[in-house]
Amino acid sequence: AIESIGLERFCYYIYDDPAFVREVVERFCTWCATVIEYVNQLDFDFYWVNDDIADTHGPWFSPKVFRELFLPYIREVARCIKKPWIFHSDGNLMPLLDDLLTLGMNAIHPIQPRAMDIGEVKRCYGARLCLVGNIDLDYILTQASPDEVENSVKDTILTAGSGGGYIISSANSLTDYCKVENVLAFAQAVNKYGWYPLEGMR
Repeated sequence: AIESIGLERFCYYIYDDPAFVREVVERFCTWCATVIEYVNQLDFDFYWVNDDIADTHGPWFSPKVFRELFLPYIREVARCIKKPWIFHSDGNLMPLLDDLLTLGMNAIHPIQPRAMDIGEVKRCYGARLCLVGNIDLDYILTQASPDEVENSVKDTILTAGSGGGYIISSANSLTDYCKVENVLAFAQAVNKYGWYPLEGMR
């Protein structure tokens, strides 16, 4: 819905014409729900649901607006999903996370380190969903040394992996500006430290 209108105009419409926003969101969600009924029949393991609703500083709208204009329609789409699913949104989702969890997703990605503290997310929500991501693209995979990459991977696994429920990955898609040696160091560190029991890493 945002991409069809453009973020700036969309934000103006939220204030000036919320009924229009509600109509656009409802139409897209109705279409998505119809598509999902067919996609459910295909042979795959899980959905990766991508719908950015935040940036580093926080959500693009208040929890009140999210609950009134978006959540009821998104919930209807979520009810149609019959396989495990991961919800993806960049940015700081903490103000909306309690509302988002009512959708019933199994995991959340990417938990960007500049936007969300994965330790806090683990403490507050780790018993309710799987955490995916958190290895930094802004520095660790693009500018750091391989040793720094290894230390970041180790620390993140210790923080988020305790008790299970963590899938380590980059805090967004690997880009063409990632340093190849850092991506290789990332993979090697996961292979080195990504085994239980984690206590042996300390």
